[in-house]
Amino acid sequence: MGKVFLFLEKTDEPNVKRIASYHHAPELLTEEELKLGILVDEVPQAENIPDKRAELFYNTDTQELFYKYFDVELPPMSPEQLIKDLQKELNAVKAENKTLMLALAESAEAQQQDKIENQLAIAELAELIATKEVL
Repeated sequence: MGKVFLFLEKTDEPNVKRIASYHHAPELLTEEELKLGILVDEVPQAENIPDKRAELFYNTDTQELFYKYFDVELPPMSPEQLIKDLQKELNAVKAENKTLMLALAESAEAQQQDKIENQLAIAELAELIATKEVL
């Protein structure tokens, strides 16, 4: 893999430069352009962090490349889109609620059946005990 030229841009920090752009054919650059950045063997990969965007920076003191991660600003949502999204979410919650209500009803029915079976078993035991006392 060939060298990559990174164009540097000033930041608020004196020893930190932002990478403004990359050039993968540095041999095509003029001497003036080469003064505007650094030549590196490879560019490190940014971490994939949800809801964050990565920007590459260069520390001029340590000569190290590093990423800073910034919050991604989501575009404002139209009221129509918000209503659609909320309706979709409401429908999903209603479906889940229906499923849970059916499961609860089945559980209550099974508990009622268990209760009846337990009452019958107790009645049989009571009858058995009563008939043994008579004997």
